Amino acid sequence: MQSIAAMIRVGRTALGAALGAVTLSAAMTATPAWAQPADLAGVQYPSTLRVEGSNLMLNGSGISYRAVAKLYTVGLYVTQKSSKPEMVFSANGPKVLRFVILQGMRIDELGKVITRGIEVNSSREEFFRLIPSIRMMGEQFSHIKRLNPNDVFTIEYVPKRGTVFYVNGQPVGLPLVDSFFFPALLRTWLGVRPSTQDLKDALLDYKPPVALDALN
Repeated sequence: MQSIAAMIRVGRTALGAALGAVTLSAAMTATPAWAQPADLAGVQYPSTLRVEGSNLMLNGSGISYRAVAKLYTVGLYVTQKSSKPEMVFSANGPKVLRFVILQGMRIDELGKVITRGIEVNSSREEFFRLIPSIRMMGEQFSHIKRLNPNDVFTIEYVPKRGTVFYVNGQPVGLPLVDSFFFPALLRTWLGVRPSTQDLKDALLDYKPPVALDALN
């Protein structure tokens, strides 16, 4: 019987194999509230989106960095704004991650981040189950190869349809129908082990409580 370690190796290999000639680069509240538009590095995120008849609210937005260089901005849209990740995951309806590229990058850089994020935030069994979807993502990404400054890369999830990737409003491929894939992908940024804690806090619009002055 194939060992769990071998299964993990298959999952890690799936993205690279699907990308073919593309070489992986070293990277890369429960209480309802009104969403506010956001301006990040000159990128304007509207306060609301309409997807498949549902009104989505901007939950939060932030910037991803490599060292001091700004790579991309990203905004998270959900049906009900929350600063708690478990509420975001459990919310019904569509969900959208919208990226605006600030510095040209290979799509496989983002693919590698997503694959790693799924792996570290999933059990081995969960990760192995997601390998077919990870492979399909890799196949679709292999047709893009590169994202340029000001490109808009969108990951849209609609219940009963699945996850669709868009570049500048054009779908990259057919929906990935596995309903477990988008929550696993979203954990790349909102999971227990996110890509960065700062970006997780920004997408949740989390503001730490003000420390009380001990002298008062």
